[in-house]
Amino acid sequence: MKKQWTMIGAIVLLLIVVIFSWLNAQAVTVNFGFTKVTMPLVVILVISLLLGALIAVLISTSSNLRQRKEIKNLKTQVAAQHNSRRYSEKNSEKNDQQQKGPAQTVKK
Repeated sequence: MKKQWTMIGAIVLLLIVVIFSWLNAQAVTVNFGFTKVTMPLVVILVISLLLGALIAVLISTSSNLRQRKEIKNLKTQVAAQHNSRRYSEKNSEKNDQQQKGPAQTVKK
């Protein structure tokens, strides 16, 4: 159900962008500082939208990779602590048994 709502939202957003672009189809001059380019506003809007989406994906991917690495490190630390605790518990039990000495047999 969540995927359906995401798809519906994406379609609505796409329709809004297409209608907005269609209503603003006149030619526009963009000054990049070193050159000027004249092109339809529709093209500028689509390029801007795609560049924004690309930047968002790159930032999101970078963040996700960093989080995955941190999760992996934390899982390794937890496993090491768990193993260390089990080892110390086993040694503690061994020491307790050695201090008690051999088991005494009860005569009847």
